[in-house]
Amino acid sequence: MSDVLFPMMTGDASEPGVLATWYVADGEVVAEKHLLAEVTINKVDAEIYAPVAGTVTLRVEEGEEVAQGAVIASIE
Repeated sequence: MSDVLFPMMTGDASEPGVLATWYVADGEVVAEKHLLAEVTINKVDAEIYAPVAGTVTLRVEEGEEVAQGAVIASIE
């Protein structure tokens, strides 16, 4: 299993971001480097890609505030 993390996007790790959009559904099978989500913090957006191929389990809802470095999904 591989965890998918919210990236560290600012120098202040205590500052949360938002999971803006999921591009996959819970239980979907993805290939490595498949676009999973878009996250935002302080008006800066970043795309999150699958680190490995497998089945995605979402751990965070769209629009939810998330700590930088937190697990947002896992791939098994």
